[in-house]
Amino acid sequence: MKSKTGIIVAVGVAIIIAIIVFQINEIGFGPGITPSGIYPDDYQTVGPLTLAKEKHVLGENIFVWMTLHPLETGVASFYTPTGMLYYERTFNGSLNPDPKFYFRPNLEWINDMCSKDNVVGTWKVIITGKTLTEDRKNLTMEPKEMEFQFVDRVLMGEELKWENEDGTNKNVCDKQAEREEPLLEIVNPGLNP
Repeated sequence: MKSKTGIIVAVGVAIIIAIIVFQINEIGFGPGITPSGIYPDDYQTVGPLTLAKEKHVLGENIFVWMTLHPLETGVASFYTPTGMLYYERTFNGSLNPDPKFYFRPNLEWINDMCSKDNVVGTWKVIITGKTLTEDRKNLTMEPKEMEFQFVDRVLMGEELKWENEDGTNKNVCDKQAEREEPLLEIVNPGLNP
């Protein structure tokens, strides 16, 4: 009787393990990806600026902080893979020696970020202005650069912001073009050619 119970328990445990393995494979965890679908923190630093990680998924915030000397002033500019300026933040070490901020790239027709193809790829942050040298002993006007990536993977729960219901890439610029005709007709009836 005890051997039958042991066999039934062993089969039950094997089935549960098989289901868990199947679900993990369906979700598609890759190397270094957490169950929520994001990459773990691996701090990247250049000059006074630190990013929480090098790889991001679509829909994820970019967390940034700086450690500034009182004489450091300038601008941190974030560029898309196409070279377009997407976000810019000024800094002044005498006013705020440790600024922290974040931003999240989204699909926006006004910024010409039409589909996830405009976000996926290698981004660049360029720090310009007066910063400390690498040995932190002198000031320099030499720009500092760092790259980070957005991979073609969507943060769990953010799928409808990036993809249509049929799984194709969403393009917000196409939808805006469809809206502009009727809007012009309402604002200026009869003036729309």
